[in-house]
Amino acid sequence: MRKINKEELEKLSNFMVEQYFEKEELQKTFYGVNQDKAKDIAVKMVFLEMEYFFDNGDIFVYDDNLTGAIIGIEYKKMSILKALPSAFKTNKILSRFSKEEINKIKENKKMLNKVHNSKWFKKYCKNPYYCTQFAIAKDKRGQGIAREMFEFLFDYVKDRNDNIMLETLSEDYVPICKHFGFEVKEVFETDDKEFKEYRMLKKVID
Repeated sequence: MRKINKEELEKLSNFMVEQYFEKEELQKTFYGVNQDKAKDIAVKMVFLEMEYFFDNGDIFVYDDNLTGAIIGIEYKKMSILKALPSAFKTNKILSRFSKEEINKIKENKKMLNKVHNSKWFKKYCKNPYYCTQFAIAKDKRGQGIAREMFEFLFDYVKDRNDNIMLETLSEDYVPICKHFGFEVKEVFETDDKEFKEYRMLKKVID
């Protein structure tokens, strides 16, 4: 495991979208718009996210082939002001869509924002390390890479924070997280039952 180099961010963005485009978050974001165009735009949007985390958090990759990646940040280091430049660039990227598609994406994001509440953890701890994304190449799964990556993260975090926070919209991801010691603290569901978020913590310091 190592920290990524800035010149690798574009490659990582393509990797992350390749692993996650069919998952709930991106599918919900681009629901109702042209999927080929959406995938191309998703890579550019993820690149902006990667720039933010490169500057303010951590991006670890498993090897030089980017077989796996973990993206995270201490909660106290998160800043809306620091994220504003990325937000402005995202709006520019979205201009490639039609007005109708842009309105649809904004509507989708509005719905997603209802389920995301990064402050839910305050009932359980003060300043967790927020693991925002975790991915392993599809053809490399089941080889013990996830264990190596999580164990690295646990060692890295224990000198900085007492808990690691994870969130997912995918129920299928929950058993994997539990296997590595995460505990589901809350399951939040929107009133319309459209979205369900599993909110997890792992204590790394007793």
